[in-house]
Amino acid sequence: MNGHEKQEFLVLVADDSENDRILLKRALRHTTRLRLIFEVTNGAEAIAYLQGHAVFADREKFPLPDLLLLDLNMPVKDGFEVLEWLGKQPWPNLKVVVLTDSMHPEHIKRALDLGADHFQVKPSARGDLDSLVLALEEHLLNAARPAHPRPAERMA
Repeated sequence: MNGHEKQEFLVLVADDSENDRILLKRALRHTTRLRLIFEVTNGAEAIAYLQGHAVFADREKFPLPDLLLLDLNMPVKDGFEVLEWLGKQPWPNLKVVVLTDSMHPEHIKRALDLGADHFQVKPSARGDLDSLVLALEEHLLNAARPAHPRPAERMA
């Protein structure tokens, strides 16, 4: 195994649906390298967590995530407001996946324009959610692997 390969990816879930959070937690348990670090129920809490504000100030207890699973339709601040805020932050390594019930083309375009790395409609079947989370884990692993340099061409 490459010594530079990341061993685990920390996941923050921002979703106001308790049922969806439970299903995501179950799906995350099927992965080997994705570790849920916290769940928030609205966009304001997501921003507070990421800022390390108030109760989230202790980074030992509330570390920065590698992956944010973000719902769009949440109270207080919605997912679009979180994406707008994130766009002004210096976190190039944070991957943001929008998981939502919305299939509106304008929502997809807006979320991606605001910096979401991926837009996914929440699967209705549990097995599909498990597959989605496993695919996200594989994507993160591939993105974290250092690029292999091309063999040097022989000089003639």
